[in-house]
Amino acid sequence: MTVTSSVRSIAAALRAPAVTRWLRVIGPAWIVMLADVDAPSVITAGQGGTSAGYALLLPLFAIVPLLFLVQEMTSRLALATGKGHAELVRDRYGSGWAAVSVLGMAVINFVAYVSEFAGIALGAAILGIPAPVAIVGALVLHAGAVLTGGYSVFERGALVLSLALFSFVVLAVVGRPDLGHLVSDLNPLPSDVPHDYFALVVAMIGASIMPWMLFYQQSASIDKKLSREDLHGARVETLIGAIASQALMAAIVIAAAAAMRSAPALSPGSLSQLPEGLARLATGGTGWLIAIGLMGSGLLALVVVSLSAAWGVGELMGWPHSLNLRPGQARRFYFVYFAEVLPAAVVALTSADLVRLCIEVMVFNVIVLVLPLAFLVRLTSDRSLLGDLANSRPRTAILWAVTVGLLVSGTFGMIQYLT
Repeated sequence: MTVTSSVRSIAAALRAPAVTRWLRVIGPAWIVMLADVDAPSVITAGQGGTSAGYALLLPLFAIVPLLFLVQEMTSRLALATGKGHAELVRDRYGSGWAAVSVLGMAVINFVAYVSEFAGIALGAAILGIPAPVAIVGALVLHAGAVLTGGYSVFERGALVLSLALFSFVVLAVVGRPDLGHLVSDLNPLPSDVPHDYFALVVAMIGASIMPWMLFYQQSASIDKKLSREDLHGARVETLIGAIASQALMAAIVIAAAAAMRSAPALSPGSLSQLPEGLARLATGGTGWLIAIGLMGSGLLALVVVSLSAAWGVGELMGWPHSLNLRPGQARRFYFVYFAEVLPAAVVALTSADLVRLCIEVMVFNVIVLVLPLAFLVRLTSDRSLLGDLANSRPRTAILWAVTVGLLVSGTFGMIQYLT
């Protein structure tokens, strides 16, 4: 077979209806899963690797099915109803409950914005870029991301930006972890760990499943004009994204843990807000990897979280809310997107203890997540709404058990971390 015929065969295979349909689906789940590995999640994973070493790896990968279960529900709702999360809650349970759900997300979003800007500033500091320059540059890119002419153009840019996060995989490899120590430390209930180990595990859950994710994937799937026929592809993408998200978090834990065992201790100076395991690596080429990962993850999350807020508020208020509309056609939607981040940019420049702030927010995320997750379970269990796509009774029972478990673990995790 010649090279030309081989290329033609591959091209024909890629044009096959099933493959074409699956490629068309790619976007909402992958972007939200990679944005999930945002700057505060990086800080949290770095602190976890610094404090507890490889002992957090098993809990991290145990989160994969939980993350898939939650996000698959958002995709199913979007493709079956053509409505966003806040819009469905408003229609089924009233504006009051929808407002409470959106408000809880908005509170977490603000702290997330602060953390994203701070993470971008930390990444820029590694490269010697002043924080004000980095934050103003992030604001410019944040604005430009949605002024691109439609959802599809925005999505392509976000997919490219998401590749920056794979610098953490390279970081884990060049950190040269001791595989013997790694395997021996894979214990879900280790004895030699810090007193706040459980709080770190809960923080990892909060860093993996955030309230804004529920709003984003559902609304983005609608803006992308996905339909019920795309459900299988959306489920596959959600699973792949969940695995990739946790693999990136694991790479950060491994890099920080390996550095604590082998890299010399440093006096980080301007990098004092980085977890020690990452600070020890923040020099030379590995410093560039950390900087690229922090700045890329912070910027991607900044855009995704802002869109989740704009979509959520737009759905709650009944405003036009789509990236396929020009700013003049959806003024209030774009206003929410732009205006909400500005106060956070100012606060980020005066943040005193980013590591503690990030971990506290990740633990609190688990508690705030419970309300929108409860609505999600109720909506996806409603046969009058989803018909044959509704949850089965066993699946509903599992999902309610997960919801209650998150509330209990989040509460105990917060108590442990604060005491």
